Amino acid sequence: MRRPRRHHGRHAGPRTRLSVGDLAARIPLPDSRPLRPLRRHLGRAGIRTVARTLIAAVILVGLANLTTTAGLPRPSAPSPSPAQLQLMKRYDCSQDGFGDGSQPRSAIIRDNGDLRVVSFDRGWQIYTGDRPHALVAICHAPPRSP
Repeated sequence: MRRPRRHHGRHAGPRTRLSVGDLAARIPLPDSRPLRPLRRHLGRAGIRTVARTLIAAVILVGLANLTTTAGLPRPSAPSPSPAQLQLMKRYDCSQDGFGDGSQPRSAIIRDNGDLRVVSFDRGWQIYTGDRPHALVAICHAPPRSP
């Protein structure tokens, strides 16, 4: 005849009391031997991850710098007319701005095909699109009164 198995449920009967020392002895604690390969494996995985990230970053930066604008046609500004060159010389103007940080005081604009020297504020409004016409250059000299 078969013996009934004892279950550990709610109505299993009285349990034997275990001391704290017995409980501590029953808890399986890992010894240091199995953790060494795990630490080594995790360390290698971390190094591999960092290395792969660095290689990917170098490749991406290299690909980003690979595309050059040397082969692309640049929009060419129309060559300045003799009248425009004369105005630019008279008012000390530049089409690219002043690299020394000096404050411009006037601007040359193209108004229906004609060149006009106006205040820098009006030239700035044309540059930002608040006014029609086209900004040609900015100048150091102030505009002369008519």
